Amino acid sequence: MAVTGAHHQVKPWGQNKSGRLGDGTTDYRITPVPGPGVIGVQLVSAGREHSIALLGDNTVRSWDANRSGQLGNVTTTGSSTPVTALTALTGVDEIAAPVGGDFSLAN
Repeated sequence: MAVTGAHHQVKPWGQNKSGRLGDGTTDYRITPVPGPGVIGVQLVSAGREHSIALLGDNTVRSWDANRSGQLGNVTTTGSSTPVTALTALTGVDEIAAPVGGDFSLAN
């Protein structure tokens, strides 16, 4: 996953099981594709079956399988497109999703 361009857009590639890339599909990608709705990215992190992005307005977007509720949207339903993580989660400066971890962190 990379953040590119003047709009600081997430562009992931690779395996896309469960919508892992956040592009609204489950198609595998061999080249980077734009992640819809994820612009103004300051930080990005990926854990086990989920990715999270911290945007310039200090809000968090997340996407993928969500079996353990790691998307932070009060469900365990996966999403192949970015969702807002906990609308009460504002003013975030840092995020982390440990490799292999079924959880995310925000500070």
